[in-house]
Amino acid sequence: MAEGVLIQGLCRFSFPCTGGFKKYHTSLEERRAALYARQRLDERTLWFEHIFLPPLRAQSDKDFTLHLLLGEDFPDPWRSRVEAAIADVPQVKAHWREPGDHRAICRDVMWGGRDLNRAVVAEFRLDDDDAVAVDYVHQLRRGWGKVARLANFHGRVALDHGKGMVLEAQEDGSIKPHLLNTHCWSAGLAIYLKPDDEAIVMDFPHHKIWARVPFVNLTDSLMFIRGDHAHNDAKTPFGAGQPIPFKDEDIAPMIERRFAIDFPAFQAEWKALAR
Repeated sequence: MAEGVLIQGLCRFSFPCTGGFKKYHTSLEERRAALYARQRLDERTLWFEHIFLPPLRAQSDKDFTLHLLLGEDFPDPWRSRVEAAIADVPQVKAHWREPGDHRAICRDVMWGGRDLNRAVVAEFRLDDDDAVAVDYVHQLRRGWGKVARLANFHGRVALDHGKGMVLEAQEDGSIKPHLLNTHCWSAGLAIYLKPDDEAIVMDFPHHKIWARVPFVNLTDSLMFIRGDHAHNDAKTPFGAGQPIPFKDEDIAPMIERRFAIDFPAFQAEWKALAR
């Protein structure tokens, strides 16, 4: 008998490929040059180290895999920094791949992590400047029991944790937090699939997933962070969210409690980098 929920995520860290980006480049060489620009990698690696990784390291449920997809030519010193950062997080599995078709490579990576003996697989995606709360994996595992009966004929159903935070980088080097309720943003959104389903999470555009599969949105707990800065591939749709009032003095303790992130330390390093 099949057992349990397999949980796996995907993060594409500046991976040069054809497709997969909203910003247009005329060639793969132009895209690689843009992705590997020194300032961009300095900034993305800082978000990865301070925002993305700490809550994965601190997950209350350790039974998950985060597939980290990078180019085989990802340059130093940033490659060494990434390797050092993930060394103590065995759940993060790095895949150093040749550039190629975005969809095919993502499918190969995610299918390589499937276990056909599991009852269901929950897949999610994150950017390298996103974060999920320290109990996200736990909530995905217990969430299956709540939404399983809603799955469609193919066994597919999506679970969206829509209460999140945007950390918006300002021109003066400061970080402005926004607390809000959302729906169908990529961070905090997962899809449950049969393990032998040919589809993967990347086959479902997050903003249209409600039209493709049964969809549940929960906003009871703060569950994700989205980074907003000059090197985002897409602009943050602030207008699509419902702002939640907060006190400034509550932000750092909230981020520490829910994400195991030292927000003042990140602010200080980001400001130093922005000078």
